Amino acid sequence: MDTLLQLMETYGYAAMFLAMAAENANIPIPSEIILGFAGFLISQQIFSFWPTFIIACIAGVFGSVISYWLGSYGGRPLLLKYGKYIFFNEKKFALAERLFTKYGGLAVLICRCLPGVRTFISFPAGVARYPFVKFLILTIIGTIPWTFLLVWAGSVLGSRWHDLIQYNHIFTIALVLICALMAAFFFTRRYMRRKNK
Repeated sequence: MDTLLQLMETYGYAAMFLAMAAENANIPIPSEIILGFAGFLISQQIFSFWPTFIIACIAGVFGSVISYWLGSYGGRPLLLKYGKYIFFNEKKFALAERLFTKYGGLAVLICRCLPGVRTFISFPAGVARYPFVKFLILTIIGTIPWTFLLVWAGSVLGSRWHDLIQYNHIFTIALVLICALMAAFFFTRRYMRRKNK
């Protein structure tokens, strides 16, 4: 992790983009560390808030699309065979798989706000060939609050950005509530449109 943080200090937004893309493409790098440290760099006026937030969101969606594509064209055997090379966490993957099987698109949205599981949720969506446009929309909606809150918290905490890791359960609860409200709004609006038609 120290190497990653050094790379972000040296190569700036490009290193953050690659780290966030990797985190969302089944490589379990805690985004609390990436985004928390990015927030710290904002507090040091090395990064700026809005470019950090936008680049991190784009990277998260980009990595999720890669994961979806791997699931769609490679399937579960691909991750089980090569996962050991990317520190694959089979337990969290299995949880993501069960959640997607049970809740479908809603799981994509909610799991984007759950540490660990968010890394793997796109893969089972790809395996199931969940409609790509719906997957993309839900991924974007779920990525925004997670990214915003962690970048903002890191910038406010400054040199104490490590507290994000220690108290991440508090942020997780807040983010799950936000995502649940967004999901309720999204599906209510969709239901009303269908009803009116």
